[in-house]
Amino acid sequence: MRYLPSQRLSESALAEEFGVSRTPIRQVLQQLALFGLVESRNGVGTVVTEVNYERAMDLLAIRRHMALLMSETVDPSRFPRANRRMSELEKVAVARSHERDVQQYATIGLRIHKIILDTMSSAEYRRLWEECYYRTCRLTYSIVEHDWVSTNQLQLEEIRELVAVFDGGEPKQLASFCHRKLGEWMAFIQRMHAAQNTSRIDESFKELLHEFSAQN
Repeated sequence: MRYLPSQRLSESALAEEFGVSRTPIRQVLQQLALFGLVESRNGVGTVVTEVNYERAMDLLAIRRHMALLMSETVDPSRFPRANRRMSELEKVAVARSHERDVQQYATIGLRIHKIILDTMSSAEYRRLWEECYYRTCRLTYSIVEHDWVSTNQLQLEEIRELVAVFDGGEPKQLASFCHRKLGEWMAFIQRMHAAQNTSRIDESFKELLHEFSAQN
């Protein structure tokens, strides 16, 4: 299920949906609040926050710089397992590539993130990398519906390149890949954001023109 900005989240409803007690749900919501993904509002309860474009882009830039340190924080002995998991994920991604399913796209994106995360031997680096990921992933997924073909293609390319990187077994290649790929995603998001804003301006102008014509 997708949770949209300003949507209220009920502990009891979430507990029923995921088949768990309210205690772990409460703990997850507290963690999400730390990441800025939800917030508590007086008289309302816990709601999903809006996607902040500027803040997310700043964090993506931080992740990109962090990627340069990745070669010192990963364990290459974990690469063969990562290679197998990524190869299996490629089959899943190819099979669903013609389906316009944002939820499945996000699930695959999370699996990519987890596979990379599991190669990291530094607990502190892993924690920071994971926190930045969760703080920025919604921005990426928010543009999927506006250009499914391009975002889907970028995700498939990312998986295939990671298969080759893990097969090579070189930590520096993984660091270089993540640094480059994050730069590509940032450039793509910026283009999409600019295009969406231009579209909104055009629509607003059309509405004003329509109102002016109606008054005259």
